[in-house]
Amino acid sequence: MCARPFPADSGDFGGRPALEQSALLYVAAAERYFAANGIAITIKDFNTGPAAIAAMMSGSVDVAETAEFPLVEDTLNGQQMRILAENDRFENDYLVVRRDRGIVNASDLRGKRIGVTRKAITEFFLSRFLVLNGIPSKDVTEVNVRPADFVRSLLDGRVDALVAWQPFVSQMEAARPGALKVLPVQSGQAVYGLLVCTPAWLTGHADAVRRFLTALVSAEDFLAVHSSESQEIVAKRLNYGGSYCSAVWPKHEFALTLDFSLVAAMDGEARWLIENHSTRAPRVPDFTKLIYRDGLDAVRPSSVNLMQ
Repeated sequence: MCARPFPADSGDFGGRPALEQSALLYVAAAERYFAANGIAITIKDFNTGPAAIAAMMSGSVDVAETAEFPLVEDTLNGQQMRILAENDRFENDYLVVRRDRGIVNASDLRGKRIGVTRKAITEFFLSRFLVLNGIPSKDVTEVNVRPADFVRSLLDGRVDALVAWQPFVSQMEAARPGALKVLPVQSGQAVYGLLVCTPAWLTGHADAVRRFLTALVSAEDFLAVHSSESQEIVAKRLNYGGSYCSAVWPKHEFALTLDFSLVAAMDGEARWLIENHSTRAPRVPDFTKLIYRDGLDAVRPSSVNLMQ
């Protein structure tokens, strides 16, 4: 998503991918926590995190929601951003395989065509998954598949397996009950949902950030006590069936945090991008310099756990 947190009489908010990862934002809007903190919010949906970042960079929104991988790649390519907070930590990327192509376990992938979206974190996860399972990249054929083509490419047989994320995984399973197998592909590493802005916008908007985060802290507290109601808010906002939200909810940690595990994950992803010549950056930057901790320190200091 992206957002523009301003005093209630002077503006709107911004942009994010339309997924359940934004539960805190949806709950804060539905329960009027933004208004209670004197800010008017307009949530704009984008297809991907990179699209939300692009809108923020162009000035059409002020705060973007994205996973950490696009931020890492853009930082290596010279973009300047600041991380306000993590708002979710989750598992929603999976390797979906066709049983009728003889795939049940990771070892069965040799000689197969695997769909993956280029320049997305799924490409990183697939690369590491193959390494951890002792499968050389030359033993598989990677096929670039856009998210809009996920379901069709796997079900029509263009690929034998596909690295995809929710809700596409559930859609594929529903279309071919029993014909597919879903394998975990993140290898224990969470994806981090981040709220980010530009350094230029942050200058002069510290109070707006504090009030914005205060509203999200209220949403976090509401969600912790009212899980069913929160799921209903998200399902209504995204036009999801209630069973989908209840199924994926345990895969998410909806909380505002700033944790050093995020920095460690970004370091690893940056090294992978550099080693695979996906960037001209010569070295891994100091990602701690991207973190703006003053906002979360002011509203929930116990959630800031950064190595000094």
